[in-house]
Amino acid sequence: MVRCSALTGALLSCALAACSNAPSAGTAQQLAERVTRAVYANDLDTTLGTFDEATKRDITRAELGALSDRMHAVGAFKSLVQRDGNPDTGRYEFDASFSGGMMLLQMRIAPSGKVGAYRLVPEAISPPPTPSTQG
Repeated sequence: MVRCSALTGALLSCALAACSNAPSAGTAQQLAERVTRAVYANDLDTTLGTFDEATKRDITRAELGALSDRMHAVGAFKSLVQRDGNPDTGRYEFDASFSGGMMLLQMRIAPSGKVGAYRLVPEAISPPPTPSTQG
């Protein structure tokens, strides 16, 4: 029985350790806010500081500037609201609100707690309905 308890304790410790590496919803929100504000400001140093080592090697100043320009084209950044999140996989989605529209933010947090993937997708804006003519 002692062996079983020791094994159970070890497995529980491993499970708790794995869970503690998964970012909480609040942490994911804070990280998403930080990186989104840095990208919007075209702040390369802060942006790179939020990404894991493998991902930051793929980011160029030109790409960051282009993404920042796309964000500015939608207006002033207002807020992020979490749409979906899975701490087990580190994948999160947020609605990014700008003064002129919305963008979908898709982000993956690596086991290191840093951003492993970051993608902004413009939300399709439906044109206002046109009055139908009768006649």
